[in-house]
Amino acid sequence: MSELPTFATAQSVAQLKALYSQLLDEADDVKARVTDFKQRSAAVEGRARTPEDDIRVTVGPHGDLRTLEIDPRAYRKLGPTELAQEIVELCERAHRDAGEKVGDLMKSALGRDFDVEAYLRGDAQPPRPSRLPSSDLDLGDWLDRLKEGNL
Repeated sequence: MSELPTFATAQSVAQLKALYSQLLDEADDVKARVTDFKQRSAAVEGRARTPEDDIRVTVGPHGDLRTLEIDPRAYRKLGPTELAQEIVELCERAHRDAGEKVGDLMKSALGRDFDVEAYLRGDAQPPRPSRLPSSDLDLGDWLDRLKEGNL
């Protein structure tokens, strides 16, 4: 076995091993939550209906139309163009509903620090402070901070 550097102690090495183990456990937890998110989000449905409840739509998480129900009253009330426009608008509302549900699932799966709105806009997530040593922090100082519980 190689000799420990002078700044490392048996205690600091044990703390690093514990931190490494904790990080691996956290990574496994994230993988499990992402798998759960994928399964649950695939089952999400968004719904919308007219105030008269004569037209109802259900869409999947990506806006794919799953059901369309048109009561005969809608045919008497709307012409073909108006009916088509109403269906398109309902599909858009249902898609927004599905998006909100998927967003809620993302927050629960990825944690409260995950900015779903930024993700959906295509923006980068805000940086999170790292608990790992960085180039601007001496490894000995990092180990001291680790010992003190300041990481």
